[in-house]
Amino acid sequence: MIKTRLHQLVICALLMGTVNAADSPRLETIQIVVNSFSYQVELAATTEHRQRGLMFRESLDPGKGMLFAYAKSGDHRIWMKNTLIPLWVIWIDEAHRVISIQRLVPCETSPCKIYAAPTPSRYILELGDYQHSINLNDRVRGISIPAW
Repeated sequence: MIKTRLHQLVICALLMGTVNAADSPRLETIQIVVNSFSYQVELAATTEHRQRGLMFRESLDPGKGMLFAYAKSGDHRIWMKNTLIPLWVIWIDEAHRVISIQRLVPCETSPCKIYAAPTPSRYILELGDYQHSINLNDRVRGISIPAW
């Protein structure tokens, strides 16, 4: 009963936006490579981690990011609710190829806009708002995900 109540309170706090980045769970970090540049990215492979994403982060260092991994390819969408910084968002397909690149800014009105790739994706990579040399059809190496 107490554990369930605590879980409900945490969910309410997340929904109300009262939880800050320091309260974020620690995620596994993996190294991926696009062209000749390496990125250290947090792996968001659960529904909870994907829902939290980079919310409430006040900065994101160059070479750092988050990789959203899904069990299957599909119409995976994101929004910028409670995201404080602009991001480059890169959708990646089953073959680890870049299929869409969009620069997104924090949501300042409600409801927040929802963003998607034009074709099914399996991964979404979020990087900070700095210059990247990532292009459509580039191959992303090093994606390793837990067994589903």
